[in-house]
Amino acid sequence: MQGRVDLFEEHGEVAALWPQSPYRDRTVVCFDRHLDLKPLAPGGEEALHAAAGAGTSPAELLRRLPVRGVPGAFGLDDFWSAAALAAALTDLVWVPSWTSYAGWESRAVDCVSLIATGGVPVDARTGDCCLAVTLCGVRLSVVPPDLLARHLDRHVTGDVVTDIDLDWLVDEHGRADHSVDDLAELVAACGGELSAMTWSTRSGFLPGEFRGVGPDVAGRLGLRARESSFLPSTPWPEDLMLRVHQGAGLPAHDEPAAEGGESGAGDPSPGVAVALRGLANASASPERAQECYERATAQGYRSSWLAYKIGAAYYARGDHSAARDRLREAVALDPRDTLAMHARVLAARATLRLDGPGAALAEFRAVAEELPLRAGVWRTVRVLAEARGDPEGAEAARDRLDLIERLTRAGTAERSTGGG
Repeated sequence: MQGRVDLFEEHGEVAALWPQSPYRDRTVVCFDRHLDLKPLAPGGEEALHAAAGAGTSPAELLRRLPVRGVPGAFGLDDFWSAAALAAALTDLVWVPSWTSYAGWESRAVDCVSLIATGGVPVDARTGDCCLAVTLCGVRLSVVPPDLLARHLDRHVTGDVVTDIDLDWLVDEHGRADHSVDDLAELVAACGGELSAMTWSTRSGFLPGEFRGVGPDVAGRLGLRARESSFLPSTPWPEDLMLRVHQGAGLPAHDEPAAEGGESGAGDPSPGVAVALRGLANASASPERAQECYERATAQGYRSSWLAYKIGAAYYARGDHSAARDRLREAVALDPRDTLAMHARVLAARATLRLDGPGAALAEFRAVAEELPLRAGVWRTVRVLAEARGDPEGAEAARDRLDLIERLTRAGTAERSTGGG
């Protein structure tokens, strides 16, 4: 291995390495608590193609703030999709933080089931060590860490390059799932080059007190970590994103600093800070969160994430009309985000309660076509189709559920959905 490894603050910053073609003709093995593969936000694909034509580094198109809805073609949650367009990524092995257990295949399918396909066949398959599926132009394998050696031996040929998000070790609450030695042993077993590591503290996924694990992992592999982050610090309290992910809420007096500060024209930071405050308190008070949404919008930032959280909070209260309005707004802002898929499902449930099964069936069918592996959606389509006297629709849903069941059924024989 090389003598040093780049250590970034946010995962999308690995785009700075893409001009060196680190993924070309290689399988990327990524250790990460979250799968950062989803459809790009509106305009992202076009911006990447334009940048390639102009010879602009993809890193210039990275969002400077750790949320969607701000300037930039991609960010920390969808950069692997950008890499498929801008860095010749074709094969990605995602190693989640959870290990295998009886029925782990169902969890693997669930992890990818909210990634919208646009009706493109996904050709999903499961075997005794992985779920393999094509999404966002990437051949993806979901492999629990205890099955990684078997997967590499049976399914990976050619060169491998590894990538680490350090939140794989520790969650946002400070609970450790693995040790530094565990991770180092797995990376060493992959062989090849360690391309980069990421802290993910700025985005609230790794508590700041665990930042030392980066140099520790590098040292365990005989490498020196080189801090290579180029993003500016966020203009709000350092732990704000962490509190949002923890669901901890904010004290009433704790106003994010960016909200009252000066900002340049077109700077979304003040509005983002207000939206984050709303996110931290949405479950407890959707009314206060709605006030934050309106203030953020007035400052130039419309948050699909906050709109969704407000809608979900109203739904939990039983206010289905208010819930559906907010959920549909979230979808309109970023239609193919995984969060938008959540919002569409919940909005369809609200429609069922407000307008009955006929209207709800149309909504559920539309989202089901985007989510061929989402069993709960197809199950609802089947039930509603049966209730509406639509035997063909019910049969189509049963066929899809049978395919998903074959993927998630425990066993060692390879199982496939065929063409998707």
